[in-house]
Amino acid sequence: MTPKIGFIGLGAMGLPMAKNLIKAGFDLTVYARRPEPAAEVRALGARSADSPRAVAEQVSVVITIVTADPDVRAVILGENGALAGMKAGGVIVDMSTISPMTIQEIARIAETKGVEVMDAPVSGGDTGAKAGTLTIIAGGKKGTFERCRPLFEAMGKNIFHVGGVGVGQVVKIANQVIGGTILAVVSEALVMGVKAGADPEVLRQVIGVSSGNSNLFQARVGDFMLKDQFQPGFMLDLMKKDIGLALEIGKTLSVPMPVGAAAYQHYAAGTSMGVGREDFSAVCKAVEKMAGARIVPRKNG
Repeated sequence: MTPKIGFIGLGAMGLPMAKNLIKAGFDLTVYARRPEPAAEVRALGARSADSPRAVAEQVSVVITIVTADPDVRAVILGENGALAGMKAGGVIVDMSTISPMTIQEIARIAETKGVEVMDAPVSGGDTGAKAGTLTIIAGGKKGTFERCRPLFEAMGKNIFHVGGVGVGQVVKIANQVIGGTILAVVSEALVMGVKAGADPEVLRQVIGVSSGNSNLFQARVGDFMLKDQFQPGFMLDLMKKDIGLALEIGKTLSVPMPVGAAAYQHYAAGTSMGVGREDFSAVCKAVEKMAGARIVPRKNG
């Protein structure tokens, strides 16, 4: 028998993930703050409810994917949160990127009600969410992971069980601080190269087949920075948040992270410039402003 699934959070990532669950044949009940995405999934056969609690009352597994720690606390632990509606034996799978300490605290509270919690943050962006090719990084009990595996397989391609609750977040955040730092230094290098007289397209071609190449270089330079096109994608403010989570973990564990801290400042500058809702490749705009040079002429001046 196919389990009934709840899905909370129909944003840029959650909406296509929910659609893929429906496509795979799962019985889905959703909650979203905005009516438009809820209507979109209802048209595909899902049901909607008026609160996370109302979702949880109808299902055995609830998936949440929202923006940050306070949002996760609200949709799971709030008065009308999912935990209030879950029955013993149910499972909550949070697929947001948040502090491992937050999800561990939620798991301890949920355990008192006989509810299992997994953290399963994702990588691959909205492109991977639409294609069903996300990398899913799950932390929690092995048996709970296997119970949820069919759900993960409907949304992702590379699926990992990495340890106990919270370890999924640790692995995801480690990935994020690497990716964010790479793109910050790519921005520095491109601005430096162009200001020194190199053609940006030549820089792209040469670095793209040299030691400075990376998946992020390929994904973000040609189609974003050189085209002056920064529609997300993955928002700069979210990358700043994720790098900040890495720095918090480093501070707690006395791990020096001066390179990650420097990258964070570039993203913070981007937020201050008003480009926080653009793709995180817009971090180049912060470097450009400080350098007084642009990688390519800005379309809007």
